[in-house]
Amino acid sequence: MTSKDSIGCEIWSVDGDFIEQVFPANRGAVSEFLASVGPDDSVSMVWNDGEDPCLMIALSEGRAIVTLILNTAFHTLVGSVEVGDVEMVVGGQSILQPKRLTVSVDDAARLIGEIPDVEGMLQRHSWHRE
Repeated sequence: MTSKDSIGCEIWSVDGDFIEQVFPANRGAVSEFLASVGPDDSVSMVWNDGEDPCLMIALSEGRAIVTLILNTAFHTLVGSVEVGDVEMVVGGQSILQPKRLTVSVDDAARLIGEIPDVEGMLQRHSWHRE
């Protein structure tokens, strides 16, 4: 479990290795970590795990899926108007995700800098409510 002060990370490497780490909830620590991850690795990050609000980020193939849970509602960050799907590896499993509901890894890392202002995050960005 993570708290409002930390981000839990899980990495599934292309070699089949699984690694868990916890970082401070700040953009610098997360950006440094992401720079060390291989381009084919699958990474999941969670801030305030098991609580409300909660921010979840899944990274794969240079793209990220960002989901915010706020007041028990799930919101996925809208990254573009691209049509079609993209294949990503999330939690070690291959999925198809609408391209419009993905963002760049840099954009996902920038959101870390907005924690814990999730209400503001919801206002400043476009979200698809599940």
